[in-house]
Amino acid sequence: MSVEESNIDQELDAFGEGDAAGLPDAARRALTTLLTARFITRARNRQAWDSLLAYEHEIRERLSDLFLELVVDRDLEVAFKRQTVAEDAPRVLRRERPLSRDASFLLVFLRQECAYTDAADGPVVVNRAQLEEFLRAYREEGDSDAARFERRVGTAIRALTELRLLTADPDAGYLFTVSPVVVPLIGADELIRLEDVYRQSVELPEPPRTDDRTEGEVPE
Repeated sequence: MSVEESNIDQELDAFGEGDAAGLPDAARRALTTLLTARFITRARNRQAWDSLLAYEHEIRERLSDLFLELVVDRDLEVAFKRQTVAEDAPRVLRRERPLSRDASFLLVFLRQECAYTDAADGPVVVNRAQLEEFLRAYREEGDSDAARFERRVGTAIRALTELRLLTADPDAGYLFTVSPVVVPLIGADELIRLEDVYRQSVELPEPPRTDDRTEGEVPE
C-alpha cells in the first residue's frame, strides 16, 4: 500500500492567476490546507474544517478542476483529497514509496480497532504491546532474533507516525492515538485485501464476512 501526498507546486500552478481569488478568504485558506496536508481533521484543523463545511461545494469544484476528489466524513470529522479515477486524468498527487509489509499489516490492525469502536466514544488509542502482538504472528526468516523483531516493530510504527496515522502520547510514549482518517482512507475492498494477505502470511482461518466490519466506510 502506498499513500499519496500533494505535489503542491503543480497543484497551485494549475490555478490560473486569480482563479482562486473569487473564493472568500476562509475558503481559500481551507483549500490551501487541503492542498498542503494529506488530510485535515476537526480536532487538529478546526478553522479549516469549519470553513470546508461552509464552502464545501466551492472547494469541491476547485479540486475537481485539478482532477482531485474531495472526501469528507462528517461522522469521523476528517477530510482529504484523492486522485480522480479516470484513465485520461493527469496524476497530480505523487505516490510515496509504498509502505512496508509490516506497516501495511499494522494498518489492518488499526482499521479493525476503528471498526470495532464507536466514534462517539472518542479517539481510538492503542499501545505498543498490542501492535507488537499483532505483528508477532507474522514471522519472516530470522525473526527468532528478539532485537531484530523490536526494530521491525519500531520501523513500522515510525512509518505510520510520520504519515500522522498514529500519534504518540507525549506523556506515555507506548500509547498511540489512531487518526480517524484510517477509516475512509482504507475502504472495504482494500481492508479485505490486506486482511487476506495478513491471514495467508500467518496461516489463520478465514473469518466470516459481516456487515459491521465495513460499517461507516467510504468507498475508494
